[in-house]
Amino acid sequence: MTQYDAVIVGAGFAGMYMLHRLREQGLSAIVYETGDGVGGTWHWNRYPGARCDVESMEYSYQFDERLQQEWDWSERYAAQPEILDYANHVADRFQLRDRIQFNTRVNAAHFNEGNQRLSLIHI
Repeated sequence: MTQYDAVIVGAGFAGMYMLHRLREQGLSAIVYETGDGVGGTWHWNRYPGARCDVESMEYSYQFDERLQQEWDWSERYAAQPEILDYANHVADRFQLRDRIQFNTRVNAAHFNEGNQRLSLIHI
């Protein structure tokens, strides 16, 4: 049984950022994602007209200056496909996919007081 310093549920924007930050701190982590790709809301919501309701630059990650300079948003309020492309770019750019287990749903988590460990039940 593999043990991690942290378990993250969901590979949306927050989950990917958390994985990145934990790695920077030298901690081991894994992300469990129900879907088959990153992006969270932007992976699931693909209806016509789906787009960001804040300016794209404000929605993007700001923890890495090079990342900000290498990505050019095509619209002031980006549409879903471009936001999902951005999420995939970030996952690849920071090599996050190797610690994301896709198609895995977390059904329950149990904390064992005796050994101070969290056990997850997932499919």
